[in-house]
Amino acid sequence: MRPEPLSGFQLLQRLSRRLIMIAKRMLLSLLLFIALASSIVGQQPSKSEQTKSGDKAQSQPGAKTSSLRPAASYKRLKYPPLNRVNVPDPMRVELQNGMVVYLVEDHELPMITISALVRAGSRWEPVNKAGLAAITGTVMRTGGTPSRAGDKLDEELDRLGAFVETSIGDDSGQATVSVLKEDIDKGLTILADVLQNPAFPEDKIELAKIEQREAIARRNMDPSSIVSREFGRIIFGKDSPYGHQPEYDTINAISREDLIAFHKQFFQPENVILGAWGDFKTDEMRALIEKAFAGWARGNRPKPAPPEVDPAAKNRAGLYFISKDDVNQSQVLMGLLGGKRSDEDYYALSVISRILGGGFNSRLVNSVRTEQGLAYDVFSSWSAGWDRPGLFIAGGGTKSETTVKIIDAIKREIEKLAEAGVTDEELNGAKDGILNGFAFEFDSTGKIVQRLMNYEYYGYPRDYLQRYRENVEKVTKADVLRVAKQYLKTDQFAILVLGREKDFDKPLSSLGQVTTIDITIPKPRQEALAAATPETVDRGKKILTNVLEAMGGAALQSIKDYMTISNDTFNTPQGEFSVKVESTVRLAGKAVNKLITPVGEIVQGFDGQMAWVRTPQGSQELPASQREEVENSLFRDTFSLLQNIDSSALTIQALGSTEIDGKQVEMVAVVDPTRNRQVKLYVDPRTNLLVKKVYMAAPMGTPGEVEEIYSDYREVNGVKVPFKLVMNQNGKKLREQTIAEVKINPGVEDRVFNKP
Repeated sequence: MRPEPLSGFQLLQRLSRRLIMIAKRMLLSLLLFIALASSIVGQQPSKSEQTKSGDKAQSQPGAKTSSLRPAASYKRLKYPPLNRVNVPDPMRVELQNGMVVYLVEDHELPMITISALVRAGSRWEPVNKAGLAAITGTVMRTGGTPSRAGDKLDEELDRLGAFVETSIGDDSGQATVSVLKEDIDKGLTILADVLQNPAFPEDKIELAKIEQREAIARRNMDPSSIVSREFGRIIFGKDSPYGHQPEYDTINAISREDLIAFHKQFFQPENVILGAWGDFKTDEMRALIEKAFAGWARGNRPKPAPPEVDPAAKNRAGLYFISKDDVNQSQVLMGLLGGKRSDEDYYALSVISRILGGGFNSRLVNSVRTEQGLAYDVFSSWSAGWDRPGLFIAGGGTKSETTVKIIDAIKREIEKLAEAGVTDEELNGAKDGILNGFAFEFDSTGKIVQRLMNYEYYGYPRDYLQRYRENVEKVTKADVLRVAKQYLKTDQFAILVLGREKDFDKPLSSLGQVTTIDITIPKPRQEALAAATPETVDRGKKILTNVLEAMGGAALQSIKDYMTISNDTFNTPQGEFSVKVESTVRLAGKAVNKLITPVGEIVQGFDGQMAWVRTPQGSQELPASQREEVENSLFRDTFSLLQNIDSSALTIQALGSTEIDGKQVEMVAVVDPTRNRQVKLYVDPRTNLLVKKVYMAAPMGTPGEVEEIYSDYREVNGVKVPFKLVMNQNGKKLREQTIAEVKINPGVEDRVFNKP
């Protein structure tokens, strides 16, 4: 599936990320090869063993050898009954402050891990501050505590060879420490400090916000992720505790005080379940934990109850569509509100899910993928929640030309199952598949402890997994048919399709009324300006007229196009890199930028209608969002703004004065009300030259407040041009540009701006 095209700047950023990922994958492949080779070598029998085996076979004339031949079919393979799994039984302790602790010894390695499960999550955060829980969970660790700054904590953990991590998800929060046995005192002290006394410094909060903004900017790049996210929002409601999502404005609205309040509300010992496993003696570890948390008093606030699911979630039947024109495949997802793991029918529904689309031998795979060739990936899942209903989903990806066909094919398989039930072979195969997976539920001590913590958190019995196994074993064909008829009613399904509708085999409307889902990412709100008055308008135009005269007057007015050649340095999360940039701008609304990099040229252009990018791999049109960014940059062009001071399409007003680097400057706002665009200009009244611009933009894909700072003015053909530019976004340096050459009215041909 073709990914969304990226701008030149984003391509450079992606290149640096890819180089790092390639190096990591090469190292991982090498380690896996070494491990596999060691395993194979370790399994080879010695020559003496081979000889003994051969001698034994030869010493028994007429011995039967049929057991060495493979079965004629996998269906004839017979397996003995599964052994019951004997697992360690962790000790459960409740401390005086209400914290529950699970302890289990594991002396295999000299390591100890302690993990806290906290009753906190995004489902309890205010919808208008979506992202608060995640940011709180991040900064608890990165920001450290009053006695241990985050960066110092990193250094201390590096010296110990340990790690401490915190996070808060949808339904719960977590905090974990893992250390060598000899350092458990230090590790446990750090964990207790982080849980109780996070410092929440402003700089770390801002870094966490930047990460959230970047995630928002990228959220519409992967089609399968889009349909999964939006299907949940359709069922639960987009503003519900289970469907809301962070936006730029909700992230920007979060303050340090919000993090402090969220932590205070949810982080109390009664809301914490602690699990410890590793190389220790139980009594000694219990004493260490009691000592570490002795000063954490009960909060005496009621435990938060899980928010109720909107009753309307049961009635979301309908056909929904997400238009995405840059893909050549469709993603289809259908289903409805499911149930909980505590429901009586959960076991039979788990079996149904496996038969229908839970593996390579499932009905959907055999029919939709193998027989009809409609999809490579097709699946189903009854994803029951612990303390709230989950979802039943079925779906897959297909080429655009078979979109309606795959919808019909998936529905038909579900209806057949509900009409005729399943065979003995299907039932036994599904149950065996589920039960055989139980070995992986006990393959580490950590899994065993964390599972019991999970059961405690959601109010399930300690032996829930054993009960689950027993109930799966009891599922009959009659059970499967009954629950299929009761729950899998396709006329109650919500069906979501993402794709390019013009390429579909049939219009979606042929299946019924279609509701369009808009996945456009809302832009952050701009700061509201005071209402313009005749006085502020006159003052603003006078200031800009002075700038026009100072920068060249008639010479500037005569500019039609110009070219700059510069050396630019970009700051990215992967580090700093420099490129040579050649930019050509036609003030009538066209532009082309050529970035010369060590791996080839990246050219981004705009011909007045279409934005495009050309890389060594070829040329392609940019999506509407990036075309809009290019148009906005042309609106903000200094020469263009000064040539249009008297344009009726623009509103200009003075905003008063402010201080930059100890000097008073005048502020002027230029607004294009029809396109909802604005830029603030900062002018030095002594020179009447522009010293800064401020505006909202997404130069690297993530919207935010951008400032451009200008210096080193030089005269070129009677026009003063700043030869130095520094670009900051959200207070962080993003780009530094040093111009080497400027050409005024070089006589550029139109074809330069056209897509190759």
